[in-house]
Amino acid sequence: MGGRYYPRRSGEGSVWELSMPQFAYKARDIEGNLVKGAVGAPDEGELATLLKERGLYLVHFKEEKEKKEKKASLGSISFGKIKRRDLIEFTIHLATVLSAGIPILEGLQDLGDKTNNSRFRGIIRSVREDIHGGSNLSSALSRHPEVFPQAYVNMVKAGEASGNVDMILKELTGFLEWQEELSANVRKASVYPLMVLTAVGILLTILFAFAFPRIIGILQGMRVPLPLITRVAIGISTFFRDYWWLIFLAVAAGVVGLRLAGKTAKGRLWIDKLKLRLPVVGDLARKVALSRFAHHLGLLWRAGIDISQALTLVEGVVGNQVIAEAISRTREEVLAGESLSRSLAKRGQFSSLVIRMISIGEVSGEMDGSLSKVCQYYDQEVPATVKKIFSVMEPLIIVLLAFVVLGAALSMYLPLYTALGRLGK
Repeated sequence: MGGRYYPRRSGEGSVWELSMPQFAYKARDIEGNLVKGAVGAPDEGELATLLKERGLYLVHFKEEKEKKEKKASLGSISFGKIKRRDLIEFTIHLATVLSAGIPILEGLQDLGDKTNNSRFRGIIRSVREDIHGGSNLSSALSRHPEVFPQAYVNMVKAGEASGNVDMILKELTGFLEWQEELSANVRKASVYPLMVLTAVGILLTILFAFAFPRIIGILQGMRVPLPLITRVAIGISTFFRDYWWLIFLAVAAGVVGLRLAGKTAKGRLWIDKLKLRLPVVGDLARKVALSRFAHHLGLLWRAGIDISQALTLVEGVVGNQVIAEAISRTREEVLAGESLSRSLAKRGQFSSLVIRMISIGEVSGEMDGSLSKVCQYYDQEVPATVKKIFSVMEPLIIVLLAFVVLGAALSMYLPLYTALGRLGK
């Protein structure tokens, strides 16, 4: 669930509530000036009391949650997609602003004016308005979960609690840069094979749906025994010609079925189990998931976020349902008193390196350093595995193409050679 955190009054100071309503309000100060803003509060009474403590008197209010969600949805259609690079630039700028001592409202105003992405510019301005209205940074960011993930918001919140928001933002910048690099490696490993296989599929379609039907009559009219490879090619070509619609429906049904399965818990679990079992590719999928686990857990650990909450957040970002379920069971056992390393070892999904390093961190009290070493290991292993995939797939693809071309050539030329031999006699 996309968490939203808003502050409210408490006898012990500021506490945090999940999914607290957000109110847009109009109020008057002691001099009668109109003040507009947005703030989180459990209900109207708490809202009025909160504003009164700030020297404001409530005139009008409106719950803003539904409106904002609708606005965000419309924005995603009307404007361009907000890329991770936009978020990285935002985080770098905000860290610089805070470390330089520039007021955050001025910094956000400047950042909003310089942002090229129209949708992101509107979100930055909305964040600025919320902060101007009394919300703190993490509360304002949490109202835009489509841009600022829950882990991002929780990191900022932890920085606010410790007074080191600028340092947290700098660490988030490095983290987001790692995510960008990881995504590039994953795309590189998946796009190239798909492009080559698509090209092979197009080649086979052209051969069997268009080329062979033109020469089938010629080959059959030669009245010579057709070799097996030619008969197979004719059979495939005939199938393409007569049942092309069935092939199209089968491919479409497979794509739609996978998409629908991916939207259910059982379907995602089945697909992710299959990914992990695939030769070569399964190894990459596991390393990518474990890299995400180590990076996210290390980031949240350094921010001082409770291990239970950290594991809950990590569970949602590893990108593999099998690993996510293992993390969920680990969290339950950790809450029951089990050590993190021992619980992870029971799952059978985590490498011995991850378990060993976490165990060392638990014993030495240097969990941060242990997780950093795991991150460094996978930062090297993921690109190395991508290169390994290419080194394996490239010769296989060349052999496949050679097999297709050679088979097509033989199926056409063998009957011609036989016919020419008979003419020579």
